[in-house]
Amino acid sequence: MRLVHRTLALVATATAAIVGLTATPAAAATIETGHLDILDIDYTGGALTLDIKTYSPANDDLSPAGTTLRLPSISAIAVPSGSAWTCLGAAGSTVYVAPQTENPNLLWAGWNTEDVPAAQGPVRMELVGVSSVPAGGRFALYTTNAFGAPTFRLNSHTAAGCPISVWPGNIGAGTHAHGNWAFSAPGTYTLSFRATTQGGSGVASPTVNYTVQVG
Repeated sequence: MRLVHRTLALVATATAAIVGLTATPAAAATIETGHLDILDIDYTGGALTLDIKTYSPANDDLSPAGTTLRLPSISAIAVPSGSAWTCLGAAGSTVYVAPQTENPNLLWAGWNTEDVPAAQGPVRMELVGVSSVPAGGRFALYTTNAFGAPTFRLNSHTAAGCPISVWPGNIGAGTHAHGNWAFSAPGTYTLSFRATTQGGSGVASPTVNYTVQVG
């Protein structure tokens, strides 16, 4: 009888350990292709968290700590001409982009609030900071419509009228979407984000740092 009780206790302990492990996002080394949500916003047990959600080869939550997202040199494009693109850079200059439309050779990156209840939406998303090595690199997140016109969601460009540190209009609960993640130069970037429920008046996540290697 004692042996049975001990066996059950060991099974329970092992099960608890497994549950504990699966509840914590894992860390990966480097990702440079495939579908993922860089800003995966989860609301669980009254807490708001930011991690990275992957879809291939399996659905998984990765910790941004220790994970590097990589944009190779083939992600380079020229900034289009026209005033709508001024906040991306000078016309004809090079930027490196993880595109809104899926390209099997690059990251297909988005954001996800599907695990945020409607009562906790919308989500205020802040770009707390951007640093790069070498210094001076810029980051912008923008979407394009059916006609190719851009709408900037976040932008570290310091030119007049360009900086956007808070996502305009917030992100609705239950959203899964993709955009263009653009970087102005090769280097290693640290992007710092913070999310808050109920449009900024609710629960806030910690400030989370993401590492992106470009070029």
